[in-house]
Amino acid sequence: MDPLLQPIETYKLAIAFKAADIFLPPNQDWIFEMEKEVVSSVFIIEYQNLMMQLASEQYSRVLVVPANYLDAFPEDCHVVPTHGEAKDLIEMERIQRDLGF
Repeated sequence: MDPLLQPIETYKLAIAFKAADIFLPPNQDWIFEMEKEVVSSVFIIEYQNLMMQLASEQYSRVLVVPANYLDAFPEDCHVVPTHGEAKDLIEMERIQRDLGF
C-alpha cells in the first residue's frame, strides 16, 4: 500500500501503562491518546520506553496531551494538544519522507 494512503492508527494509553506490556505493529504510524488528562514523570518515562520499543525512521508516533503538559515532555517526543494536529503532523512527515527529506 502507498505509505501516503496507509491509515493512521490510534491507541489509548492508560495512566499507569507499562511499555513492556504493549505490543503494537511497528510498521505503521501511530497517534497515542491519554486515557486521563494527567501526566506524571512515570508516564513520561514509560512513553519514552514505548517510543524506543517502536523506534522507526519510516513511521511517525505522536502523543496527544493537554496543552498545559506539552512542555513536560522531552523535545524528541512529538506531542500536540489535539487529535487533528497529530494527524496533520503525521501527514506532513509522510510527505517529507516521500520527498526524501
